[in-house]
Amino acid sequence: MKRVIVVDDKENILRVLKVILEKNGCVVETFSRAGEALKHIIDQAALKTPGKPTSPVNPAGMTRTNNPAGMTQTANPSVLSTAAPDLVISDIRMDDMDGRELFYQLRSRGIILPFIFMTAYGSISDAVSLMKQGAVDYLTKPIDYAQLNRRIDLLLNKSTGTAGSGSSSEKILIGSSEVMQNVYSRIKTVSDTVSTILIEGESGTGKELVARAIHQASSRRTNPFVPVNCSAFNENILESELFGHEKGAFTDAVRMKRGVFEIADSGTLFLDEVSELSPATQVKLLRVMQEKVFSRVGGSKLINTDVRIITATNKRLQELIDTGSFRMDLYYRLNVIPFYLPPLRQHPEDITELANYFAQLVCRREGLQAPILDGSFIDELIRYPWPGNVRELENVMERMIILHKPEKLTADHLAVESEFAQAAARGSSTDERNAHDERNAQDERNAHDERNAHDERNAHDERRIIINALRYCRGNKSDACRQLGISRRSLYYKLERYGILPREYEPEPGCRTDQLPE
Repeated sequence: MKRVIVVDDKENILRVLKVILEKNGCVVETFSRAGEALKHIIDQAALKTPGKPTSPVNPAGMTRTNNPAGMTQTANPSVLSTAAPDLVISDIRMDDMDGRELFYQLRSRGIILPFIFMTAYGSISDAVSLMKQGAVDYLTKPIDYAQLNRRIDLLLNKSTGTAGSGSSSEKILIGSSEVMQNVYSRIKTVSDTVSTILIEGESGTGKELVARAIHQASSRRTNPFVPVNCSAFNENILESELFGHEKGAFTDAVRMKRGVFEIADSGTLFLDEVSELSPATQVKLLRVMQEKVFSRVGGSKLINTDVRIITATNKRLQELIDTGSFRMDLYYRLNVIPFYLPPLRQHPEDITELANYFAQLVCRREGLQAPILDGSFIDELIRYPWPGNVRELENVMERMIILHKPEKLTADHLAVESEFAQAAARGSSTDERNAHDERNAQDERNAHDERNAHDERNAHDERRIIINALRYCRGNKSDACRQLGISRRSLYYKLERYGILPREYEPEPGCRTDQLPE
């Protein structure tokens, strides 16, 4: 029986979702306050092993012996009681505690549950950000209930029996080399301080995993760990994300929102891609670090904050200081404890262990038999320079297993990938300087592509939401504006920007408009 928790501050939505999900065979519990849902889930999770701390295991269930005590990234989902939910469906924007904070609070306590977020126009960026951090899906309001049921069935009826396994939040640091032993030792050394840490390293080396490991090994481990990718938001949205905003602070601020400095209070705030902060945001961050107080956007009340700040970057901040794009005083505030994370090519002896780990992770998620990794396959992996580091290795392993579903992976499987073969040849024939330049260029291309993909996804979603709202309102633009929470001028601007024509939203004869189409 599928157990689902629904969280929304509107009672009518709770009643409708409960009826519809129960018809789909779910056992449904509803909560109008996220704080009550949080307490309930924590209590259910504790029923399995009351008073017993979670043992340090990785997602495959293998006890780690080469990691320092307390370095486990998350608890194994199997420690949850059978009474714990299989899925949480939550609104994002609610009074008091919102859906984002519920998500962060559970994960910071090692409770990894799949989340589907419900979002209205205006909070799409929040939903996309949460998906990057481990949420499995989001739906726009008004909810298409048939679509919701299909997604629940797809999510919970997988043969693995563990919904959401394989998410980024379950990953841990892997490696037994001397390089990685030094990383583990440094994590243990710096974990229980309150000093800020700056993690530097190339893209894909696992900087967020290190930050999580530091948090889990610290005295703040029972409090939230909140990650924020500074490159995922424009300047205005990032300021609201960091510090929150008061109701009416700007056009779309229909209610008060708490920022991550409040959500992460007494815990750890991880700011990734800190090099992407605008000059104005750098000033505000510096002030918070100096004075330990901040105010929400549009507010004057000073709010005290007690967070341990860990930042990360794949760029050289000293060079950005020289060009005037990063403040020197902020750099020294962030770089109290420097932490360098080496690229994968500096510890190739860990590739075999990493490849086996990712193979097990993918196969467990997909319900497949884990393949044997032939020696020729491992040799090719070791020869490759890995410009994308551990993240690229993970992607290669997932692609090999999904596309080929082999009993044994050999070098022949890699040979069919011309890009990989050519890159491997380059890696063995070029000197270190050329390889270094190529890696930097690739990192810049990857970052540019990620930002473009993010913008395109948001634009596509916004266009679809506007069309659906107009269909829902039978083409009445005034009603659609109220539904979307935007002005009529903004609506006309977006209709022109996205090339939305009347035939795309005017209802056809006999068409139902009591729910939005998929």
